[in-house]
Amino acid sequence: MEFETLATQINEDAESQPLLPKKQVTPLPKAQLAIVLFARLAEPIAYTQIFPYINAMVEELHIAPPKQVGFYSGLIDSLFALTQLCTIVHWGGLSDRIGRRPVVLIGLSGVSVATLCFGLSNTLWQLLLSRALIGALCGNVAVIQCVISDITDETNRNKAFPLPALIWYIGAMIGPLIGGLLSHPAERYPNVFGNIPLLKKRPFFLPCFVSFLITIISILVTAFFLEESLPRITRAKRLKSPSATEVSSNASGVLIDDSEDPQKQAAKQEGGKKLGLLSDPRVRRVVVAGFFMEFLMIGFDAVFVLWSYTPLSLGGLQRKPAEIGLFLSVVGTFGIASTTLIFPYLHDRFKSVPLFTACVAGFGLVYAMVPFVGFIVKKVLPPVSPQQPAPPLKGLWGLVLIILVFARAGAMSYSYVHWFAAYFRGR
Repeated sequence: MEFETLATQINEDAESQPLLPKKQVTPLPKAQLAIVLFARLAEPIAYTQIFPYINAMVEELHIAPPKQVGFYSGLIDSLFALTQLCTIVHWGGLSDRIGRRPVVLIGLSGVSVATLCFGLSNTLWQLLLSRALIGALCGNVAVIQCVISDITDETNRNKAFPLPALIWYIGAMIGPLIGGLLSHPAERYPNVFGNIPLLKKRPFFLPCFVSFLITIISILVTAFFLEESLPRITRAKRLKSPSATEVSSNASGVLIDDSEDPQKQAAKQEGGKKLGLLSDPRVRRVVVAGFFMEFLMIGFDAVFVLWSYTPLSLGGLQRKPAEIGLFLSVVGTFGIASTTLIFPYLHDRFKSVPLFTACVAGFGLVYAMVPFVGFIVKKVLPPVSPQQPAPPLKGLWGLVLIILVFARAGAMSYSYVHWFAAYFRGR
């Protein structure tokens, strides 16, 4: 009922807006927007490229026996989110003091170095440290949203804000493809990589190296072409006087004297905005809904990868990293289509709350279907030991595909959360 009331209020607010005068829509700064979105692409690729092979990596490095692989691979994977959670607010605050562009470059540099170290790791503590550094050194998910907010206005902001989420889905499609097809390259492509000792000794280095190269390209593009967007710095450049003493007004209507320390002004202003947003119960409900949707989405991705790798004798599918990566990448295209085409179509034709409820219910079906499909696979396929090649799934891939399609359909509920977030950003 609370979400229904909120959705009704948003629709009433939209209908109550006067038809005249109508503001002219400002054209999007396409060049700068493309650059910042390309910088955003590096993080989801670095994050998801380990999905197809992380369980195999844990087992082949003798970190854990087959029955405990899931615990250690989950521990390694979760450190990214944990360290990013602990540092993301600080990176956002730093961007308010020194500018957006330097912080984006710092984040991309941290991702590139830590990803390279991850590919060279051969012990548990090295994997944990590398994964933690990737999350801790990259707060670009928040800073890039700030850049987009800086370079847009109220007339075109709603068109630009959903784009980082779309870029995430694109990166989540590319990452597993890189990780699955490029792990164990000396065995898969002996004519090309068979004579390279490093790739024989470090069979998971190549996907990390490709992710590293993509991030390096992002760093170069950002360094040479991204313009600083922090309003205080851009205003000072326009006035040709960084220590200007004029009195300006911020977005909340509070007068700021620029003769004071601008770093303290920015910190106070940003802190006031955050507290103001969280004091709104509607915003808190949207944040809680977003948290649970992230939990369901990311949790399922981790469970699906582990289930796909687990031996048939333990209830899994016993698939190779290449199969897992290829399937995740193919299904990722449905995630892009659901976000850009299917959700807007449904949103225009159905009420928001029933649509949100239906999407969340889709996740309930997903988690219920996994053990059911696992039971069918175990009954249909002949039993094999973990050391033997697993028989092909053939038509059983169709059941797995149904699970993933339902999961991507359920993820459309997160688009609903973005819809609310865009509304509050424009308030």
